[in-house]
Amino acid sequence: MALQARERWHELWGTFSVRDHLEPGAFVAEVLVYDKLVSPVPPTTKDGVGPAQALREAERWKASGWDPRRQAQLLAILGDRAQPIPWIADLQDQWHVRMREEFDQANRDGYFMTGSVLQQFVPAMAKAWVAVSQYRSVEALEADGIRRCAPDQRLPAGTLLAVLGHELLLPDDPGKDDFDLLRRAVEVAGDPDYRLRRRALHDWQQDFVTTADWTDATSIKHAVAHMESLVAALKTASAAQKKWGGLKRFFSLVGVAAKGAAVVNPAFALPAAGAGVAASLGSFAVDEATRRIPAAGVPAATLIVDARERLGIE
Repeated sequence: MALQARERWHELWGTFSVRDHLEPGAFVAEVLVYDKLVSPVPPTTKDGVGPAQALREAERWKASGWDPRRQAQLLAILGDRAQPIPWIADLQDQWHVRMREEFDQANRDGYFMTGSVLQQFVPAMAKAWVAVSQYRSVEALEADGIRRCAPDQRLPAGTLLAVLGHELLLPDDPGKDDFDLLRRAVEVAGDPDYRLRRRALHDWQQDFVTTADWTDATSIKHAVAHMESLVAALKTASAAQKKWGGLKRFFSLVGVAAKGAAVVNPAFALPAAGAGVAASLGSFAVDEATRRIPAAGVPAATLIVDARERLGIE
């Protein structure tokens, strides 16, 4: 995509549908890449609806297979990282109007439209992206490309973070407990340093979306590949840093011992000088390894590496 000015916002919020909490590992990747998650919930009497209507909505959610109990558990874990929005009749009416206006996409984008309706609840300080996506992996993009997802077909910008998050931040282990995993993700995402790096991630991903909040399959694949290369380079440099850091400590100890021995026997002075040379070479090697990592995207890559380590993905 052509170079474009970075759009500025204080936070990036993701909006969801009535069924996103049903996915395995629901909200785990999302809480790591968005500042806040906006989700529709069944309205209750506390939201100004009558008891009969509240009961009807609760039964409708259950009958639709939307499992409001699971949703409530996940939102409780998210705490202030989530913004529940009662899915009242007025919002449902707005949903119906939008669906009629885009009838040709109704069968495919119904849940996306729910997230679109909820964008109105995002404050001015934040950018709102619909986090609902029919694609959660590069493989899914490629598989659907045979039928309808042409490389240059417009896709919502949120598709990029959906694919990136599920490719790199979600453990590939069906045995993982969703609730425990989400608790750990919320803890990671709440770290002040992590929040700063999440902003760097938001800046980085703008290279792969338009100012009108669209992207495409080709751009998403390039984004994922680019981030994977950044992560790999960062891990290589980190390993080199640890390796040479250990050797420098070793040579430092040798040097101290040699200087002490030189008082008795001057012949021991040579290893100390050799240690200094080796330590200098170590610093040079680390600096060179670090320089090979492209500057753009490095803070965002550190977010990925840190999250993967703390979630036990690495």
